[in-house]
Amino acid sequence: MPEIHFQSLDLNLLRLFDALAEERSVTRAGARLGLTQSAVSHALNRLRHTLQDELFVRGPDGMRATARAEEIAPRLRQGLHQLQLALSPSTFTPADSQRRFAIVAGAYACTVLMPGVVARLRQSAPAAELWLLSAGASLGEDILSGRVELAIGGFGRASDRFDRETLFEEAMVWVLRADHPAARTERLSLQTLAALAHVIIASAEHLQAVEGRIYEGGLERRVIWDDGGAFEGALAGGGWRRTIGLTVQDAQSALAIVSRSDMAALAPARLARSLAGQYGLKLFDPPYPSPPIPVEALWRRGLSENPPLDWLRSQLRAAAAEL
Repeated sequence: MPEIHFQSLDLNLLRLFDALAEERSVTRAGARLGLTQSAVSHALNRLRHTLQDELFVRGPDGMRATARAEEIAPRLRQGLHQLQLALSPSTFTPADSQRRFAIVAGAYACTVLMPGVVARLRQSAPAAELWLLSAGASLGEDILSGRVELAIGGFGRASDRFDRETLFEEAMVWVLRADHPAARTERLSLQTLAALAHVIIASAEHLQAVEGRIYEGGLERRVIWDDGGAFEGALAGGGWRRTIGLTVQDAQSALAIVSRSDMAALAPARLARSLAGQYGLKLFDPPYPSPPIPVEALWRRGLSENPPLDWLRSQLRAAAAEL
């Protein structure tokens, strides 16, 4: 491998490499950095010459990273993040900030929590940009490398490389369409629930999950909306088994489908209440002990005294308190 002369490296080339590794598109990387496609191509050729590797080659679905680029990308991203922290001022003025905050948040958090967060950011930091991303298999790495500031969701075990705090707790409720025959009562029995088919709310990764959770990159995250096995335990105690009629990836889709079917769904209460009128739904408390689900913020340890992140977390806490 050729020796790299770091004194001749242009920091803008490294920023371009990071953008290409993330976007996998010359057009999107250029838009992100304010460069034309011609300028991106020219800079990429300089990078290829410096590192003596193709780095990114065109494929059927965008620019594909070579093995060398895949090796470089996470370490470079972490290095750029450390450089950003080193050069950031010790104080943070929201009104003057043009910073981009990247947050991983699922459909539930984007519907229930983020409207309040966005309203606060638009008032306090109108020039700042908020980037909401979906969770993926690389979530732990994305947080540790600095690609995202923090994630919002349900987490279990986490290595000592992460910090976390509970923003609020969410109850789970059973939902039926309002004119469902089983909805004529004010309380659902466990036997009635056992006789119904259920809509399950789970991400595409749920088939690889153990008890509704996936552990990777030092982080355990919830991929199924449930009540921690309380319903399954109550059914087993009565000698019943559940019938799953459908699995969908977000709670709003589950509620929309329940409104037009004979199935029931176990869903987060805040979202179900907000959509009950629109979809014609009736909500029921579980007929068994059902613990609330903590909704947490999680970030890389060592950033607890980072002014921009401290401010962002304060906006999350304030929006959560209003729920």
